[in-house]
Amino acid sequence: MRSLTTIILLLATLMTLRAQETQSAIEVGNLRFEGNATLNDDLLRQAIQTRESPAAFWKFLYRISEKLGERAEYYDRTALEADYLRLVKLYSDQGFFHARIDTGLVVDDRIRRVDITFRITEGKRSFVDTLEYRGLEGMPSVVVDEVNKAPLIRTGDPVVVARIEAELRRYVSAFANNGYGGVKVDPIRVQHYASTNNVTVVFSLDPGIRYRFGSILVSQDTARDQINPGIILDHIDFKTGDFYSEAKRMESERNLNRLGVFEATRIEAGMDERENGAIEIPVTISIRSRPFHELTPEIGANDEDKTFNLLFGIGYSNRNFFGGARNLSTRARMNLQSIQDLELRRVLRETGFKDSTLVSRIEISTQIIQPFFFTNKISVNASIGYILEKQKPYLADILRGRLGVAAQLARYTRGTIDWYLERIQPEVLNPRGEDIITRRKDLDPQFNSIITFTLQRDKRDDPFAPSEGFFHSATVEEAGLIPAAFGSLFSSRLPYSRYVKLSAVGQWYWDADHDRELVWAARLNGGMAQLYGGSPAPVPLTRRFYGGGGGSVRGWKSRELGAVRFPNEGGSALLEANVEARWHLFKDAGKFWFIDLKNISLVGFYDVGNVWSEIKRVRMSELAMAAGVGFRWDTIAGPIRIDIAFRTYDPREQEGRRWITQRRLFHETYSLIQFGIGHAF
Repeated sequence: MRSLTTIILLLATLMTLRAQETQSAIEVGNLRFEGNATLNDDLLRQAIQTRESPAAFWKFLYRISEKLGERAEYYDRTALEADYLRLVKLYSDQGFFHARIDTGLVVDDRIRRVDITFRITEGKRSFVDTLEYRGLEGMPSVVVDEVNKAPLIRTGDPVVVARIEAELRRYVSAFANNGYGGVKVDPIRVQHYASTNNVTVVFSLDPGIRYRFGSILVSQDTARDQINPGIILDHIDFKTGDFYSEAKRMESERNLNRLGVFEATRIEAGMDERENGAIEIPVTISIRSRPFHELTPEIGANDEDKTFNLLFGIGYSNRNFFGGARNLSTRARMNLQSIQDLELRRVLRETGFKDSTLVSRIEISTQIIQPFFFTNKISVNASIGYILEKQKPYLADILRGRLGVAAQLARYTRGTIDWYLERIQPEVLNPRGEDIITRRKDLDPQFNSIITFTLQRDKRDDPFAPSEGFFHSATVEEAGLIPAAFGSLFSSRLPYSRYVKLSAVGQWYWDADHDRELVWAARLNGGMAQLYGGSPAPVPLTRRFYGGGGGSVRGWKSRELGAVRFPNEGGSALLEANVEARWHLFKDAGKFWFIDLKNISLVGFYDVGNVWSEIKRVRMSELAMAAGVGFRWDTIAGPIRIDIAFRTYDPREQEGRRWITQRRLFHETYSLIQFGIGHAF
């Protein structure tokens, strides 16, 4: 009898294993959601583990190499049951406490495939009836005001657990940033009422003792190149005796890192080092200084003038010039641009630096930065430099001095005021007949006084490879007011320009799945410059708008796009829009040979824009358009960028040939390869 029982159990086990093997061999076909009126398909797919099997092409590549393609996805009953529970929790976390979810399977035995459908009845959503904040009794007004200032949820909002949890963190921060560093937090209470289907949310905490910053110790782990501790204390946002604030501790770390003097900075509050219940918390500032004196050769590339440049140079830095963490730097640099057009033999043997194929820039400059000016949020900088700028039609000598003030207005907001004195003396190269007459005034020497006001707000999650957030910048620029009012002080015989210039740029980034697999990026860029007061000279070459290049409309080379007679000499009005889809195709693919495939991404883009001679000449019909695909390889110095762009609409072509569909594909469709360092925006 025992033998018979053993045989039956063995057969049952074998049948179960066989069933599991058969079941695992069924690929997942279509994965659908029905009835989800509030939560979209992308959010639901992100919540579950079951995935659709990829197309045959990707499975074929996977059989060749796991690092190239994607493996087939098979039906797993256990995983599907877990996905059901995940979806129930997701709906509950979004306030749908009575949501019902059913699964439907359609199996095709012939091709060993199953289509899965989640049928969802969302039901009535719950809202917040009442909010209670417990622990505020007897608290200082500064704490109460901060709690009431900008709540993340309000009465009448739908129930969203993630927002409720974020509100608790904000509530706790209001205490932690006003002295209550040892606050104890109770779990959130969400009470659901069957009669109304709505909820009461209760936040409760015990603030405990109100602490103050105690003794502050500065620890430097370098024997030489040490900063005066008093300078370090000037750049932190608290002092002994202030109420403890976690936000001030973190902001003080950022202040020290912005100085550029330190390799590493850490500020630690010794909550566990207090003795006998003392209310003062000792603080240790640990820093490691970079070498004060540094001579650095430079050989590389950059993306100045919205295009790829080879860079050669040498620089010297003194990071503690006469103490005070002042930074003195001197640079000598040469940028070599448009090397694909350069006729090097002719440059070396005949024409030299004035050759029409050569685009380059030589700059020698010295700058000093005073990091503390009345407060650690304001710095002053001054610089002087000589620039020799070579464009195809002209060669310009530029002597420039600058005095600027920069202020950190808020955590994400920065403002600057700069005053420039700038002498520019262009020389026309290779004039062609009548062109010399029409171009002479634009290329006359000038001596200008220019004041700029800039406001920036930067909430990108990563300034070099952003996936979320935005960057906004607006600049107002004026030239001519000072020399018009105090002309005798300048004693220059050169004419000056009187103009007002406005420019703004907005950049936005989205990552719907928050996994950096597909990032959308968009930019809107525009500006205008207007002469006023009978200006003795036009807008200087250094202050005009230019179109084309890897950071502009990519179907044209740098400074070769414009609804003007000579695009290389710029214009006074600009409008551009760009959109990119950045796809990290091999995010989880590992390494292939010496290349880490997660650093490789593909980009699809569409660019629109142009430059006009003045704002009143802007025409939407003259917006140039380009589309294309690109390749990115993330390196320690930023992404290496290669873009292939096609002119989809060229307003300078004759009627009937402007759109790409009106030209022959291979012989008349203009394409351009753009190289660059870093993302286009």
